[in-house]
Amino acid sequence: MRTCRKILRACVLVILLVHPAFTQNKNDTERSCREFVQAFYDWYVPKSLRGHNGPASDPALKYKRSLFSDELVRGLSEDSAAQAKSDEIVGLDFDPFLNSQDPSEHFVVRSVTRKGDRYWVEVRGVQSGKFRETVIPELVFTKEGRWQFVNFHYGKSEFFEDENLLRTLELLRQDREKGGKR
Repeated sequence: MRTCRKILRACVLVILLVHPAFTQNKNDTERSCREFVQAFYDWYVPKSLRGHNGPASDPALKYKRSLFSDELVRGLSEDSAAQAKSDEIVGLDFDPFLNSQDPSEHFVVRSVTRKGDRYWVEVRGVQSGKFRETVIPELVFTKEGRWQFVNFHYGKSEFFEDENLLRTLELLRQDREKGGKR
């Protein structure tokens, strides 16, 4: 009986000692994720507002390619190449990182939510002190020890429960293969 109590006390002590460390680690991870996403938007938004030739995502892929998963890079690159070959809109017709054609002057991280091994970060566009756009980047922390964007979510639409960049790129690719346009 005494042995059981000693083991139980030891277990409780370990749990109490470990719990604050676990909480701190979780907070550090979420803070790191938040800072990574905010740094990207602080870099990207001024570039997007200046404008450039070609799809909105091109500068991010050119200068910050490693921030994106291979699947996103492949999909965005294919979309950009298809658009460059056409006189009509056959690819994305909005900025996929800002969820807008006419973006706000500033974007801020609002919250971070963990979903399994992924983190969803709510980002809102701010114009004249009011929230406008909403985009939710989905990230993973890679084996190489860095954050990486794996998708961008836009919320519900009349067609899908979760409108997102990867789905949109796939639908556009399918339309191009059929000879249509979206």
